Amino acid sequence: MGDSYLFGWSNWPEEATTSGAGTLRRRALIWRANYHPDGGQLVYPMRGQSFVVPLALPGDDVTPERFVTFWCDGSQGLYIHPNVWHGAFVPLDDHAEFLDRQGRVHARVSVDFAREFGCYLATPLRQPGA
Repeated sequence: MGDSYLFGWSNWPEEATTSGAGTLRRRALIWRANYHPDGGQLVYPMRGQSFVVPLALPGDDVTPERFVTFWCDGSQGLYIHPNVWHGAFVPLDDHAEFLDRQGRVHARVSVDFAREFGCYLATPLRQPGA
C-alpha cells in the first residue's frame, strides 16, 4: 500500500534526470538482488503488463554472471521459490503495479553489485527475439 522501491535505473544514475522528455529504456541497471531463505515470493502484474526479472540459482557464491533475465508476458504471475536469487521486477511499460505476496517471515539475504563487484546488473528490457 503505497510502497515503492528504487532497485535500478534505465540510464546511468549520474545521467538521470527528473524533468524533460524521457529516453527509450533499453535496459535496467540493477544495483541489488536478494533471496528469501524462509519462504517464496509471488508477484503478479495488476494490469497485465509484461516484465523482466533476473534470476540465479541458490547458493551464497552468487556473482553477476550467474543471473539470467526472464521475460514474463504479463498474462500470469511469477512465483519464486525460497533461496532463489532475484533482482527487481522491471516492467517493460513506463509504469506498472504489482501484487506482491511473501511469507510471514521476510528474511532476506542481499547482494549489492556496485559495492561487491563494482558493477550494476544490466537487464535487457525487451521481449526475447525482439
